[in-house]
Amino acid sequence: MSGGWRGGDYASAGDAWAHAARDVVGAAVAELGGTTPPATLRALDVGTGSGPGALAAARAGIPVVGLDLEPGLLGIAAQRARTSGLAHRADFVAGDALALPFPRGVFDLVLSTFGVMFAPDAARAAAELVRVCRARAVVAVASWTPDGVMGRIAPTVLAHLDDRPKSLPPTQWGDPDRVGAWFAPLPVTVRMQVCHVRVVYPGVEHAVRVFENKPGPLRAHRAALEAAGRWDRARAALAGLFEENNRAQDGTLVLEVPYLLVLGRVAAAD
Repeated sequence: MSGGWRGGDYASAGDAWAHAARDVVGAAVAELGGTTPPATLRALDVGTGSGPGALAAARAGIPVVGLDLEPGLLGIAAQRARTSGLAHRADFVAGDALALPFPRGVFDLVLSTFGVMFAPDAARAAAELVRVCRARAVVAVASWTPDGVMGRIAPTVLAHLDDRPKSLPPTQWGDPDRVGAWFAPLPVTVRMQVCHVRVVYPGVEHAVRVFENKPGPLRAHRAALEAAGRWDRARAALAGLFEENNRAQDGTLVLEVPYLLVLGRVAAAD
């Protein structure tokens, strides 16, 4: 993942949707097909963060490497692997999605659950995912869609800021046209589908507190808005977004959040 992830409490936010990683791994394994024993496969989880994708692969019996730029998040992931009895099957390394520290053609599964979408050069990141795949390997990437509640968080907040970031948002990975264009030149056949993950918090105010303190781009937006004296209004708008999308009637917050699942099958060797 890109910068801005130091400090804060990422797990308080990310754990609410970590279970989506099970579905991503399951879809990737089904796409791979065949009867290959999981223990003979090798997986890479790019932008692993606190490790949900890597741990889901390890629970499925697949040896996996989780990669992220942020050592603090990698430490959380490694500790969770040890606590879960999965450390023998999951390794964690620091590395950049734009220059994966692996040779060409070494992985059977390359995964990313709400991780690689933060890479600043999407086309280059897509090429790196495919580069480290073996022939007939599977790439599986899950990313928030622009029109879903997660995809609308940054626009809702940034509407209160005059000088808005010029960089493309991470939800570009949730746009099928963009994704198709990035993978088109690569030796991979891609199909896409919109899936959903249920995200639950004790309440709207709790969720707002979690997100305003979560490492990542939103924290930088908050700092700029506080400097401009506009954070209170932006914060109220964020609470309104959550309330608007709340499926619960009991005071809790339940969100059914769409994400785009990209499944790519790498071409057979010549």
